Amino acid sequence: MRKYSGLFLCYNSAMTIQKSLILTIKILEKNKIPFPALDAEILLSFVIKKPKEFLYAHSERKLTVAQILKFKKLITRRAQHEPVAYITGHKYFYGLDFFVDKNVLIPRPETEILVEEAIKKIQNPKSKIQNPIIVDVGTGSGCIAITLAKNLPTAKIFVTEISPGAAEIARKNIHHHKVAVTLFLGNLLEPIIKNLKSETLKFKSLIIAANLPYLTTRQWQKTQPEIKKYEPRQALDGGKDGLKYYRELLEQLKKLKISNYKFHVSCFFEIDPLETKRITKIIKRDFPTAKIEIKKDLAGRDRIVIFSLSF
Repeated sequence: MRKYSGLFLCYNSAMTIQKSLILTIKILEKNKIPFPALDAEILLSFVIKKPKEFLYAHSERKLTVAQILKFKKLITRRAQHEPVAYITGHKYFYGLDFFVDKNVLIPRPETEILVEEAIKKIQNPKSKIQNPIIVDVGTGSGCIAITLAKNLPTAKIFVTEISPGAAEIARKNIHHHKVAVTLFLGNLLEPIIKNLKSETLKFKSLIIAANLPYLTTRQWQKTQPEIKKYEPRQALDGGKDGLKYYRELLEQLKKLKISNYKFHVSCFFEIDPLETKRITKIIKRDFPTAKIEIKKDLAGRDRIVIFSLSF
């Protein structure tokens, strides 16, 4: 019997919001969940369909039997370290609500920095960017591309995704947010290269956004249960040094360079802070004239690599 099961016997039909939160926090603490109070609040708010503020303004309100039963099921899942985002099926990113499930990586705050930098670059009148096409490679939930579409309504945006399951979630989010984003099923830039001569893909500037798997295999093996057990490995494990997929993307980008098609390229890559020197070296090896910038996350760690070049 799991160690949290006995505590669930304390839930009863007379439970108030306050008592259910107190009991739930104890259960989550006992199961070593990192932020038990926050998770309890989010899940109870989700069950009763009320904002978090409602929980404390109506702390003595009794839960219905149906609410108690549903809440118990959700807490059972969280006690087994299933991420809250997968339990509720939702995650906010850049102020927007996205559908998520186990087919896609849960959007992280660090990735918002990539979006911010891309928007600033595209909107900067001094930049070389003209009539850009934006491509979000390995889009997952579609959060990067959709957020860019919301903030750059005239942009022509494409996404690629190799996983059919992830592509379905991206389609669902594109439809939900009513944005003009075109999805190609395929590996990284391959679908873009195949459609390069299409009338719909004529452009002077190409923006590539990429949050590809960047954990080393060893890092992935040692990560916490919420990540290792539940999030898709193919969205996290970047191989021996964490740069397997970025190398592949850069190789594909070199194919565009020899396509006799002239355009300006700006790339925005999210990376592990420990990979800065290695990825900079790889970029310079493949594209010696590339101008490289490094942007830090809120913790002061290298997080986004930005580089530009002209073909």
